[in-house]
Parts: sequence; C-alpha cells; structure tokens
Amino acid sequence: MKEKISHGSGQMRAQSFSIQVSTRERCNGGCLFCISRTTPGTTVPEDPKDIQLCDFDRLRVGLNYARVLGATHSILTSRADPTQEENEYLIRLVALSREYLPLVDMHTNGFLLLPGRPKQSLLGELVQAGLTHLTLSIASDQDDINRQLMFLKESGKYVIGAALNHGILVRVSLVINKSGIADVPGIMRYIQELGDRGVHMVVVREVWIPEVYGVYNHEVYEWNLANWVNIGPLQDEFQSIAADQGNAYGLRLLDPLPWGTPVFVVGGKFRDTQHGVNVTFARCDEATTGTVMKSIVHKPNGHGYRNWAHNGDILY
Repeated sequence: MKEKISHGSGQMRAQSFSIQVSTRERCNGGCLFCISRTTPGTTVPEDPKDIQLCDFDRLRVGLNYARVLGATHSILTSRADPTQEENEYLIRLVALSREYLPLVDMHTNGFLLLPGRPKQSLLGELVQAGLTHLTLSIASDQDDINRQLMFLKESGKYVIGAALNHGILVRVSLVINKSGIADVPGIMRYIQELGDRGVHMVVVREVWIPEVYGVYNHEVYEWNLANWVNIGPLQDEFQSIAADQGNAYGLRLLDPLPWGTPVFVVGGKFRDTQHGVNVTFARCDEATTGTVMKSIVHKPNGHGYRNWAHNGDILY
C-alpha cells in the first residue's frame, strides 16, 4: 500500500517538484521584473567557485517524497537561467527526475538554446534524457519590447520550433506589467502570435512584490511597484468573454485547477485550425491552498520547502 503523509487536518499533496539547480544568481538575462532578485536571500557579488549544485542522494530523497505526495512533474529552475549550468549536470537531473515522476519541465528564457548559441544542442540531449516539457519566459510577442524588458538580444520564441520538432509540450510565461502587455487585447495578441508558432500553453503571471527584500533587490522592487497590474480583473474579463459561446477570440472556459484557478482554451483562430492553446493565470503567492502545494521547492542545500520565500518553511 502506498504510504500516506498527513499534514494538519488532511492529507498533504503536491502538484510538482521544483529543483533549484544551483545557487547561481548572475543570469544571462536582465529581466526588469526578475522574481529571483526580489526573492529573500539574494546575495551579490558572486564568486563562480562558490556556486553550489544539488547533491543527487538528497535529490532522490526529495523526488521520492514528492512522488508519495502525488506530484506529477519535476521542474528544473533556478535564481539564474538553468541553461547556464553544465550540460552533463542538467542531463543527469532530468534523467533522475524521470526515474520518480512521469513529467519533467525546464523553465528558461531560452537564449542559450537559440540557433547559433552555445547550448543549441542541449535541448535535444535533455529530451533524450527524459525532458517532456519546456517553459519559455517571453515578456512580449514584439521583439523590441521583449529586448527592453528582458535585456536579451533575441526572444525565446525562436526556440519554439526546435522544441516542437522534439515532440515535447511547449508552454510560455507572460508577466503582465504596465511597460509591456497590460490588458486583454495585448494578451490575446500574444496568444495569437505564439499559438501560430505552435505553443500549447500560456500562463499569465503578475510581477511579484514580496513583503521582504534586500538592498540588492531595491531597483527591481521599485520597478515592480511602478509597473504592477492586478491580473484578477483580467481573469474576470476572460471569464466574461468565454461566457459568450461565439466570442471573436474562440475563448472557452474549462474546469478549474485544484486550487480554484480557472482554465481557458483558445481555438479555431490559429494558422493550424485544429490547434488549441491552454491559458491560465497565476499569482506568485498561490504557493499552497489548504493541504495542496503547487510545488515543493528543493534547494541545493539538500532540503525541500513549501515555497521560495522562507527557509523556515521546511519539509525534509
């Protein structure tokens, strides 16, 4: 019989298992809304010799724990872009994750995976090791705006084709803000552009304004304060549009996620008329609802946490 782990008045469950692949904090991008630079614990300057990676024995402990709690997928992520780590290390992380969980995702800006870039071959190697999903951070469907917001010469949208050729699910992450996309027409234009490229899922996010931040995060924190847009009314507008069966966007409402977030689909409007895009909205503070965690966070120190915000919220 499968072991059960209880917490409080109910059985604790987890949707996913997030692996912080290293303690690296210097990223190859410079997103103005960077969540990592507004996460407590950020330290600079950074000595590359002191970057800590995950211990695989402790990672096995975390993956087995996540499996018992019902997690379906592992996520490779970090404070900096995970593709900056050695290929062999990332390949091993993916392969080990697949030993315990059926799905493995990687969150990245995609820059190093672009044609002609140093990690162009990495995506194929990760897929061979067991990668099933790729989540690309793309701030705008318009290249000039994307450069201004992410400080990357090229958009991750140009990785989409290669990812689809490998047969994996491709998701994109859109951070809503006043300097980029801030309204429903803008979101729909973004979905249209990336849906035409074959993207399967779009997650619409808020910029994060944490309760605690350090001196090195001040610039990002202030930018987020000035550019924050409440995604609640945008989600409500999506629901209102979806209520009209014949709406111009081809938008429909599906069953919600376990923590109550609505799920939408857009279809019939792309170059491939059979293609559909799954759309959800996400707030940074939606880490746990009751006994269901959106993701267990495994850090390079070998321990797992209920969220990114505080190391006191430890699980193992």
